[in-house]
Amino acid sequence: MRLPNIRPLAAWRLDADGPEQDLHYELVSALYQTPKSMLSASLVAVAVAGMSGSISGDSFFLFLLAGFLVVGFARVVLNAAFLRHPPEREDRAAVRRWELLALIGAWSFAALVGLTGAYATAAHSGTPTELLSGCCVIGYIAGISSRNASRPLITVGQISATCVPFVFGLGLQADVVHMMLAGFIFALYASTIVMCRKVYETIVSRHRAHAKLEKLALRDSLTGLLNRSALFDLIERMLQQEGETASFGLIAIDLDRFKDVNDTLGHPSGDVVLRETAARLRAVAGPRDEISRIGGDEFVVLVRSGDPESVEAVARRITRAMKQPFRLDITQVGCGASVGYVLAPDDGATVHELMRHVDLALYAAKKRGAGGVERYEAELSRLYQDQMELIQDLQQALERGEFSLVYQPIVDLRQGRITSCEALLRWNHPRRGTISPSVFVPLAETAGLIIPIGAWVLRTACLEAAGWAGDVSVAVNLSALQFKNGAQLIETVLEALHDSGLPKNRLELEVTEGLLIEDKVEAQALIKTFRRHDIGVSLDDFGCGFSSLGYLHEFPFSKLKLDRIFSQNMMGSDRSVSIIKGIVQMTRDLEMDLVAEGVETRGQRDRLARLGLLTMQGYLFSRPVPPEEIRALLAQGSALFEPVRPVPSRRRAASATSAA
Repeated sequence: MRLPNIRPLAAWRLDADGPEQDLHYELVSALYQTPKSMLSASLVAVAVAGMSGSISGDSFFLFLLAGFLVVGFARVVLNAAFLRHPPEREDRAAVRRWELLALIGAWSFAALVGLTGAYATAAHSGTPTELLSGCCVIGYIAGISSRNASRPLITVGQISATCVPFVFGLGLQADVVHMMLAGFIFALYASTIVMCRKVYETIVSRHRAHAKLEKLALRDSLTGLLNRSALFDLIERMLQQEGETASFGLIAIDLDRFKDVNDTLGHPSGDVVLRETAARLRAVAGPRDEISRIGGDEFVVLVRSGDPESVEAVARRITRAMKQPFRLDITQVGCGASVGYVLAPDDGATVHELMRHVDLALYAAKKRGAGGVERYEAELSRLYQDQMELIQDLQQALERGEFSLVYQPIVDLRQGRITSCEALLRWNHPRRGTISPSVFVPLAETAGLIIPIGAWVLRTACLEAAGWAGDVSVAVNLSALQFKNGAQLIETVLEALHDSGLPKNRLELEVTEGLLIEDKVEAQALIKTFRRHDIGVSLDDFGCGFSSLGYLHEFPFSKLKLDRIFSQNMMGSDRSVSIIKGIVQMTRDLEMDLVAEGVETRGQRDRLARLGLLTMQGYLFSRPVPPEEIRALLAQGSALFEPVRPVPSRRRAASATSAA
């Protein structure tokens, strides 16, 4: 019979090439989980050796008995020590030491069993001593094949230490019976080796399959980091195991401009950024810290140290690492990251509290500006609770009639009259008084309430404007959420115009650059639809964005509203004046109306007029006023403001001189 190659059976050695550490630990631990069977085997071996010596009168069996006593006692003591003080699962060196001790004990015991059988066969052939010892050896071999079948290295060593001397002793007798018995033992020896290999391979393959499934369940498939569920389970275990003494930090990271990367360069580039972010977080985190991707471009680092300075130091290292640009093929992009962090147990005693508080800290960091770092403070929870109360009140504000509109006129200085009015939303809270739109509009967008509120604004503004005399138009601001629901917005606008009777050309819809960035294709189609209906579309806050000029080519705006920063800065800035001149000339060439926002002084008015910008809006002319006051202003017609004659440009003046 050909002996199978035993090299692949030892699928791992003590020093390397082993299965995963968790499986290795479990297999080593299993060697020490049967102390009763180990003690029983030692007692049986001592009894057999003693009985063999007593029957045969051979003192050599007393030597074997002493060997069984020493080896058995040592194994029992080691077993008790392991169970009392097991090694750490992650301590590879300690696990290997315990494994080596188990191997030495098992192989020593097996060698004594084999030596007992071989000596009894060679020295006491055909006697009860041989029968007793031989049966015990065969039974031991059979027991090995089942007990340690999952550990080829141990089993092969044990069965070799037992079978080789025993088969050698049988062979020395050179008779048919002993040779047949030797052949049987050899066949059992070979089959046990093959069985061990199959059992071990099955166990390892199942473990790896289980590990793969576990990874899918607990790991983020893109980055290999812990997912949200695994992170929460880890925090929960730490809080339960350590109780009030649990001390660690949680750092939440959100990429500041990740959406721009996804929208402009595509999701594959976004995936590269996420994987690189994971690598950078691994580089700056400690060796015992855990990193998780909890969704989208949000990451959390669990810092094992609860020292405030250590946690903040990690947070600062993260922001510095994320400031470095990401290389995407032939280009580089910058994202940056905002960071918020909490400390347990100071900032929370449960997973829910800690995650809620770290989210609040992250939100505060993002409000401060890109790349900010913020630690949670109790004041953030108070502000959050206040916002939640406002959202609850917002849900009923429309039904209670707490909203109202005020109107700020837009003046054409050439005619000295109001040509349009911007409708501005106000919330008259029953307890808090008037609440600024900058406070409640973002909350309404977050809560999804801006759609019905925006529809009310459109209907109310159109009804009010329908009662104005002449051709004065009304301008209504649109929110990002309204703009995303394009089909519903078109229906709402047309319905408001129809119900109010306001001519379509007297409605202007104001949008900001932020709305256009979301989805240029959809935005372009939506604006074109409004323009086909003869509804005006204005680009608000023009000049404050990074790519506003590009939008003039892509979107058919009817009007530009120059951001107030130009009106406020031009008195002391020649650069602002030059920019305004260029914008005035550009809008003339594009046949677009141009409005200067934020005009507050006569000096600003006069200088803008000299630059050729004669349509203005600002506190110089009127603050936002209630409907009854705007009606009174409109009733005054052209008598309200003194007309201003436009100053001809140098080019026009030169042409007039040449003609003369």
